[in-house]
Amino acid sequence: MQEIEDLSIGGSLRLTGPVKFKRIDLAGSLNIEGSAEGKSLEISGSGKITGQVKVESIEVSGSLKIGGSCECEDLEISGSAEVGGALKSGKIEVAGKMEAESVEAKKIEIAGKMSAREIKALEIDLEKDSRIRGTIVCGTINIEKGAEVEDVFADKVTIEKDADCGIIECNDIMVEKYSEIKEVRYVKSANISPSANIGKITKIERISRELPN
Repeated sequence: MQEIEDLSIGGSLRLTGPVKFKRIDLAGSLNIEGSAEGKSLEISGSGKITGQVKVESIEVSGSLKIGGSCECEDLEISGSAEVGGALKSGKIEVAGKMEAESVEAKKIEIAGKMSAREIKALEIDLEKDSRIRGTIVCGTINIEKGAEVEDVFADKVTIEKDADCGIIECNDIMVEKYSEIKEVRYVKSANISPSANIGKITKIERISRELPN
């Protein structure tokens, strides 16, 4: 295993993993063949790690591609990131673009685009005109004006005007005017604007998916 304390990269560097580091600040190009583990990874250039990644904090304003899974406490993406396996994090903030096989977090804030087969979180906030592609399973979700999601399974759902949604299955839901929703299935309450365009509304006995808690 290669052990690195503090590494700043302005040019091009290739390492063979496993790599253990305290801090990597990348403004150039970095390619790690294998796994990586550390405290802080900051990328304003281009990074590629073929194996698994376990880091306390990751900040990406450039581009990052991870071949395996990724585990971190804090993830901030204003550039682009791609994770070939599962992504697990405490908090995720995406202002750019992020793709993963699956995502699991405590809190997710999206101001850009996220894509995964399934996204699980206690709390999800989609800011204006943001987008999530994939099935969402969460505690609470707030979908702001013009945001887009596919199917959602949640405890509480708030949808602001002009949002575009697939099937929503939840305990409680509030929908503002002009939003387009394929179908609403609710257990307890549905406060829906008459100006919203809902394909179908059904009261159900229980949510069909187990929600995170």
